Amino acid sequence: MRRRIPSMGALMAFDATARHASVTRAADELSLTESAISRQISQLESQLEVQLFLRVKKRLSLTQAGVAYARDVGKVLERLERDTLDVMTNEGEGGALEIAVCPTVCKLWLIPRLPDFYESHPKLTMSISARNNRFLFRGTTFDGALFYGAASWPGARSDFLFDRELIAVVGGRLLQDPAPWTPERIAQERLLHLVTRLDSWRDWAESAGVEGLNMLKGPRFDMQLMAIEAACAGLGVALVPRFMVAADLLEGRLRIVSDISLREEGAYYFSYPEEKAGEPQLEFFRSWLQVQAQRFRGPDAAGPQ
Repeated sequence: MRRRIPSMGALMAFDATARHASVTRAADELSLTESAISRQISQLESQLEVQLFLRVKKRLSLTQAGVAYARDVGKVLERLERDTLDVMTNEGEGGALEIAVCPTVCKLWLIPRLPDFYESHPKLTMSISARNNRFLFRGTTFDGALFYGAASWPGARSDFLFDRELIAVVGGRLLQDPAPWTPERIAQERLLHLVTRLDSWRDWAESAGVEGLNMLKGPRFDMQLMAIEAACAGLGVALVPRFMVAADLLEGRLRIVSDISLREEGAYYFSYPEEKAGEPQLEFFRSWLQVQAQRFRGPDAAGPQ
């Protein structure tokens, strides 16, 4: 049975015109004449037997059917372009993965480990996009996402990677301070806060048995990386995730000043759409992530709590 699919030229003309709301700009994008674009759209409407555009005094606007069709056609063309680029990039071998990652985890944890992944899978191409918030996989091209929070994700499965443990660190002039870093002393130092987690120092003080002190004092920062840099500069004591400062600790820019740490309720997970479970490239990456996470947690570390 012959497929009832419009020509690629008609779909591209419709997509460009819908995005620009202009035949002229669509023609410029596709290097065609305006009459050619108009002809393609007319043929498409005839084939569908549906009006896609309203034309009032040379101004175009999408009909309700046009809005829905433009959304679907745009997704199809985007996916086709991605698949075409994958074939060109990989020369028909290896495959590709598109992963969403929160920026800090990507920079400080994932990217430093990717050379190891490519040693085992040199022909598999990774495309990584920064995402801070959760999203629905349906309607995207993502094969998975590395994120912090709870394990649940609608329409997806999640693999536990590691907890987020907060540790107290100092840097700069405070590195050489000979005075003992007792919990009471830490509580009286300038405390560096993350705006979105102002209760962290109070929770740490409760774990340390420190009472009656103001644990909200001190400067506040929008991003964890800012608080880390402030600690490296000697501005005060920061309570930060251990994995984020591993390199700074190793290089001596920071040092841990208390063996009391704080484990947050959430954890880091790798989530992926249920329908993609079992795909070879995704399974390679999931298995590799588990090995990396286990190495990071340590041989005696427990799984998700």
